[in-house]
Amino acid sequence: MLKVAILGYGGIARSHRSGYEKLAELNAPVELVALCDIDPAQFTNVVTINQGGAGQGEGKAYRTYTDLEEMLEKEELDIIDICLPTYLHCTYTCDLLRRGYHVQCEKPMGLNREECAQMLKAAEESGKKLMIGMCLRFDGYYLALKELIDSGKYGKVESAYFERLSSMPAWGYDGWFHDYNRAGGVAMDMHIHDVDMIRYLFGEPKAVSALTNDARTKCTTIHSRFVYDDKLVFAIGDWGQSNSRRFNAGCRINFEKATFIMTGGAMTVYPDEGEPYALEPTTKNSHMAEESLFFARTILGELENDKNTPRDAAGSVALVTKLIESAENGGGMVEV
Repeated sequence: MLKVAILGYGGIARSHRSGYEKLAELNAPVELVALCDIDPAQFTNVVTINQGGAGQGEGKAYRTYTDLEEMLEKEELDIIDICLPTYLHCTYTCDLLRRGYHVQCEKPMGLNREECAQMLKAAEESGKKLMIGMCLRFDGYYLALKELIDSGKYGKVESAYFERLSSMPAWGYDGWFHDYNRAGGVAMDMHIHDVDMIRYLFGEPKAVSALTNDARTKCTTIHSRFVYDDKLVFAIGDWGQSNSRRFNAGCRINFEKATFIMTGGAMTVYPDEGEPYALEPTTKNSHMAEESLFFARTILGELENDKNTPRDAAGSVALVTKLIESAENGGGMVEV
């Protein structure tokens, strides 16, 4: 049984906790035993994130700490699940890997390619496992889409459009989401999910371009184009929605012989011939549960991580960096 502690108990950590609780129901070989946050109120606070209410901390079900060193001294841990703000990912990941812990770190891997390189080096030198939370690679909806694409059932993809929309994050320690230097704007925080999924579904593009605006913070909204020889691919990441607008994400894919639409938690295939039909996700478990179970199984030697390697995560950070480079130069094309 692998023992896990969550480091940083803000909004996204509640989703991680729920994933571990689902795994406990399934008798999986991984157990959440402790939570650590510098603010003790986080263990009982209600936190609302862009997907809606994330629930109470409910920290009383676990041993809780406000000091990392105390937790590491008192707990026998195999995995540290880092849910800290983005600007802390590199520092804590490198330190904990070198101290002998496996690390599952929230996305993005880092704020830039240099931080990602440091994390890759720390993982290699320590001999410990590192996985970054590019969670859509474990999402039953996106995996069903990948199976549809890979099957060739409706021919090749001709065009694709992805979107990920919400209001400005109103949570986060010390307002860090609103500070571009600590969060990387919507591009690095939210848009990176679709960037990563585009790479996962279609491979690396030849070039990219992007335009952004700074309506509420630097890089509030980004419109991105991904250049392939045989298809048109676009994506929008937007923190500029009104405060009353709920988080929404989805995509539209035009195949040679069908259209696929994912929106509002449902997937529909509209074939050229025959009636539209609902496409079922590949798993009913949350992507957080699937992600953590996958990581645990790689540590236990049950499988190799050929699905979501740290280098894959670093590649998505690098591609977002290229999009930002394009936007800062008027939207011109940048080769990958």
